[in-house]
Amino acid sequence: MLSLSRGHHVLRSSLRSQNHHLILLSPSNQLFSTSATLKSNRPPSQPPTDTKNDDGQPETPSTTFTTSVPIPGPDEINAPITTFPEEIDRPEQLPPTAPTRRKVFYYIGVGRAFLNFYKSGLKNAFANYRAAIPLRWELGIPAFIPSSPSTIGDKRLGRGQFQLVRRSARDIRRLIPFLMVLLICGEFTPFLIPVFGSAITPATCRIPSQAAKDRNAASKRKTLALKALEGNVSAINASTELETILRMSHPDWVRAANAKGVLSACAVLGLVKKHNRFAGRLLTGPVYRPRLNKYLEYLALDDALIRSGGGVKELSPDEVRFALDERGASDVAVEFSSEAKADVARREWLMKWLELREEQQKSLKTKTA
Repeated sequence: MLSLSRGHHVLRSSLRSQNHHLILLSPSNQLFSTSATLKSNRPPSQPPTDTKNDDGQPETPSTTFTTSVPIPGPDEINAPITTFPEEIDRPEQLPPTAPTRRKVFYYIGVGRAFLNFYKSGLKNAFANYRAAIPLRWELGIPAFIPSSPSTIGDKRLGRGQFQLVRRSARDIRRLIPFLMVLLICGEFTPFLIPVFGSAITPATCRIPSQAAKDRNAASKRKTLALKALEGNVSAINASTELETILRMSHPDWVRAANAKGVLSACAVLGLVKKHNRFAGRLLTGPVYRPRLNKYLEYLALDDALIRSGGGVKELSPDEVRFALDERGASDVAVEFSSEAKADVARREWLMKWLELREEQQKSLKTKTA
């Protein structure tokens, strides 16, 4: 137990140091270790500079960020692997007949494995956000306010870059509450996380069982929402479910839908936890309908970036699964025990989605022309 306390103390010191660096992060700081250079115009938060070039003309400031995260290029479709959780290096499972002393040391090893996993996840969350700062400047959004953009305007960003910006902002917003739980609870954090759920857990710190629980909850939430919307959910198979989600994603449908329809669509896409939220009807106009429209705007952009980046075949298996989670299809291929077959089924679903969404977008443009 003494070694656990020491490990907990070391983790506290390390995380405080990381947090201190994040707070002090500024364009002039050189806090990073590898190279990734991106020039951009001075964001509003930067102080003016009088630097001039050899001709006496004002020089456009440039910022060099070096980070352990490989920043994707404009043609890359996959976000950095650091936006996903690492594997947990757990000790080998003991047999039930193992002596008590070995079991005690086994559980100490498990606690250390989880501490190392969470520590790596927090470091990756910090590093991802640092790497995304130049991209945030390019998009003209605040560098140190972790907002998630839904558009890129006329900027030439690839999907990998755009997803790095969004995911790093998502994780950094969850960092402070999760850090407090981790510092207080230490090795017992995995036992308390189910109480708080993913609402306070960065994606880089989510253990496999937590991810599986989230997907199972999303599947049940979707089933209840579709049942409330369609009435007979048993008649909805994989094909008609896709058509239903696509129908919910059409701007005309969202504009004309009543409160029940908007809340059901939000539940299917994971924007709310329940389709029958308390005071949901009162908040549909000011909250949920604008939220749904903004999210669908993001999905349309992500669809376009996937197509321009080479299509579904260029996505990694993790990225395919992430894309399905965002489109309300986290339970696709759940019946397959083989991961290879499941990946094929997921890719087929996503390709069908992109095909139908493209037709939907074209018809919408023709209608508004």
